[in-house]
Amino acid sequence: MTSLPLSLGWAHPLVQEWFVGRFATPTEPQEQGWPHILAERTTLISAPTGSGKTLAAFLACIDRLVRKAVAGNLQDRTEVLYISPLKALGNDIQKNLEVPLGEILGIALERGLLMPEIRAAVRTGDTLMHERRAMLKRPPHILVTTPESLYILLTAERSRAILRDVETVIVDEIHALVPTKRGSHLALSLERLEQLCGRRLQRIGLSATQRPLEEVARFLGGTESADSPSAMVETQHAASLPEIALELKARPFPRPDPGASSEIPWRPDRPSRTTAISLRHIVDQGT
Repeated sequence: MTSLPLSLGWAHPLVQEWFVGRFATPTEPQEQGWPHILAERTTLISAPTGSGKTLAAFLACIDRLVRKAVAGNLQDRTEVLYISPLKALGNDIQKNLEVPLGEILGIALERGLLMPEIRAAVRTGDTLMHERRAMLKRPPHILVTTPESLYILLTAERSRAILRDVETVIVDEIHALVPTKRGSHLALSLERLEQLCGRRLQRIGLSATQRPLEEVARFLGGTESADSPSAMVETQHAASLPEIALELKARPFPRPDPGASSEIPWRPDRPSRTTAISLRHIVDQGT
């Protein structure tokens, strides 16, 4: 096994072995985000796409669930709530969770450790009725949903019951929610969720583009943001973009039919309308 990074020393040996086997070393958002997340602080991570910020949020939660599973204390209750404004992203997250959860379970079996399966499920407007019923009978440990579906879950009595044990809320693509009515709606739902649970929940916000960062952090923190400010992690190591040379050539209009009438006189040297619009767009955008 590759040498263990110091920043991963907090994790369970099963989680350590899986992570090092998959990625070798943590990324900057992970190294900077984990100390705040492990301290159970509300944490906002702003980092470029592909930087591992989603795993930074999930790994600490997975580690907590793995420890309970190995100790025989893992119960059928939802402890992690992942919220995304995009249903497609939520489905991708659920599929991406199945890989590490399945591989960690496999490593445990190889080491002679018996542990129950850690389950993740999606609840959106597209979730089939039999899947919803199964979720109520046996709640997943990690629930993936949208702001609108969270509102419905908080409204119906039976679904409210499976949310009482939530400990961590992860809000992805938070920049798409902050300035909108959906964001206001979600902020209210998060306060209702905390009232239901009877305690302050850890909130983790994720996005590649967040400005101004302080305002997004206040939104994430909710009503207690003034008393307990969110920890902010920001990395800017995005992939460099190649320089692009754009060359526009004027193309003359075809010679008109002599018998056709036209209000605009034909000029063979006149650039096409597409070229003119493209040039005007470049000038307007300052690029």
